[in-house]
Amino acid sequence: MLELIVKNLDVLKRKVTLIPENSFDLLSIFRLINVDDVIYSETSREIKKERADGRYDSERVVVEIGVRVEKKTADPLLKRIGFTGRIVYESKQLDLLGKYHTIHVSPGRELEVESRERFDKLYSFAQSYLKKKRIEKLVCIAVDNENIALTEFSNKGLKTIYSKTFTPISRNLEEKYSSEESLYEKLEEIKTLLNNMLKNDEKVKITILGPSIYVERVTEYFRKNAKNLFENIVKRGYTSQGGEMGIMEALRRGELREYSEELKPIKDSIEVEEFIEKMSSNPEKVALSLREVVEAWRMKAVEKVLVSEKYLWENIVNEELSQLLDEAERGRLDLRVILDGLEASEKILGLGGIVATLYYPLKLSERKTK
Repeated sequence: MLELIVKNLDVLKRKVTLIPENSFDLLSIFRLINVDDVIYSETSREIKKERADGRYDSERVVVEIGVRVEKKTADPLLKRIGFTGRIVYESKQLDLLGKYHTIHVSPGRELEVESRERFDKLYSFAQSYLKKKRIEKLVCIAVDNENIALTEFSNKGLKTIYSKTFTPISRNLEEKYSSEESLYEKLEEIKTLLNNMLKNDEKVKITILGPSIYVERVTEYFRKNAKNLFENIVKRGYTSQGGEMGIMEALRRGELREYSEELKPIKDSIEVEEFIEKMSSNPEKVALSLREVVEAWRMKAVEKVLVSEKYLWENIVNEELSQLLDEAERGRLDLRVILDGLEASEKILGLGGIVATLYYPLKLSERKTK
């Protein structure tokens, strides 16, 4: 359920062209590419040309190069991966062959991967993404008597597009007009933002969240003032507060559960809340920390693993963690990575970064020693 784009799959040349769209895509690519694979990507090089008088002119030239991987690195701080090796291909004759170069990959950068020895793994990976359906956007307006926010949900995570406070709506009739006017001013701004989104993507779904009275006011506003947006409202949900805190509350409570199979942030939040509920009811049926998870996995007791994206970045070369990821890739372990930027991810980090639910209660050794 991620956004990585498989642009081309060439079986004869044993190549796949990929465009990662978020930091988790980078982790998938990092694990996919191995030593001796060749990565092709565009880069720029400064070329110096000597004049007749002995002086030099410099020119920056864009060239596609191919690097045979000898080493790979992951930078958890910059959320960037790198592949180092000797250049084995250049699209222009710049005398680069045989020289060392590092290709850094970040979201949005296209790269082509050639794998002679492990193409079956590369092919399976590409096929799984080609079959995935691109999902529609979901935006949520969360409002109460003081706060309003517009948040976009995608498989990249959550993006707060708009967040403001306004004059509280008072029960005093003399103040009612100015306070409601303040709310409607904010809705006018949101209406403009949503219309701009619709110009680029007609498949935007809108959800309105908050206490019922404010949900109804916003719905009525769109019905009267923006019928095109009103027709895109797919859900009205109820939370005790609005603004960004209302969005977080909706995720905790599973208010957007019907979109969990389409949107990873919603599914992630539900999975974490369900884990916490299981941990509270039966602490011996969960594993906390990598050591406990691995111990339970070796006993074939693991039902599902949850790992925070941040923890994965910081431990991507850990041998035991790699074993779990390998098992997940083979379909022998149910493992879910929780996206950064969610309250759910912070909760998993607070429990050690990686946790698991178990099929049956265990007294794990790490707890026995405490």
